[in-house]
Amino acid sequence: MAENSDNQEFIVLNWDEVVEIDANVGTYLALNSNNFKYLHMIISNLQSAIISRVDIRDEKIKNQLFYDDYDGVECEVLRLGAQSWQKGKIKVELTVQFYPDGSEKEMEETELSQSENEVEMSDKNNSENIEPEVSPLDDLRQKFNQENQ
Repeated sequence: MAENSDNQEFIVLNWDEVVEIDANVGTYLALNSNNFKYLHMIISNLQSAIISRVDIRDEKIKNQLFYDDYDGVECEVLRLGAQSWQKGKIKVELTVQFYPDGSEKEMEETELSQSENEVEMSDKNNSENIEPEVSPLDDLRQKFNQENQ
């Protein structure tokens, strides 16, 4: 991962995470913001929008370069220190990276909270006796039901 001058790293976002970007950026990607100031997108949709703007006229080559369903484009690569060209295939992987504002402590707390949520979700999925979640509104619902009986 790339590092910045604060020694903090960019985080690669997952395909199913959501990003909020300025609508003007969306305009450059030919995305409709419906006249809102910000545009909310799932990362996979943002990646697709960026790839669609790449000017490769041959759709077959574009698909082979960018999409997992395809094997890649045949090529030869001369790598540093190598004695000869090596035949193979290339693919282009588009990642969306995020650099969070804030202190390292805030980032660590967010990451800890995310991993606790993942463990909690895993525990819920693995549990045979799934208990219903308690809502903060349950007390109000109960009181409302008692008053209306």
